[in-house]
Amino acid sequence: MKKRTIATLMLVGVSICGLGAAAAPRMLGHDGARPLRMFLQGQIGRMMTLRSELDVTSEQRDAIKKIVDGHRSEIVAVAKPIVEKRRALREATLAQEPNEEAIRTAANDLGKSIGDAAVLASKVKGEVAKVLTPDQIHKIKSFRQESESSVDSFIEKFAQQ
Repeated sequence: MKKRTIATLMLVGVSICGLGAAAAPRMLGHDGARPLRMFLQGQIGRMMTLRSELDVTSEQRDAIKKIVDGHRSEIVAVAKPIVEKRRALREATLAQEPNEEAIRTAANDLGKSIGDAAVLASKVKGEVAKVLTPDQIHKIKSFRQESESSVDSFIEKFAQQ
């Protein structure tokens, strides 16, 4: 579960940091605060709170580890292209002379890789859900809703700056 949590945090961080890299100049508040940093810290804090509130038993942890281990080769197979395609998009975006078509192609390639990972994540989620209690599943759903609301609020505040 710990490896899965770390991997999830990394994916969330990478996704949000992409937004932050493009928006960084506008994200510095007048008072010197860094809203993006505060937002990311809040998201990670909420993830850590969820982890403790789920109160996963050792049996559940072992079962989840077994599920993830059973999909290890599939996870690696979808994760590697995401990393490679993200790097290609970054390079196309930061090129000395950016090419819109190259950027769009790289973005589309990354999108397809993310889609492949999402399909696998859906499959693994279904297996993991069978191990969790209804209360744990409810807590995860509530966490997702709070997280989405937090992202929406962050974007709205950003738009008003």
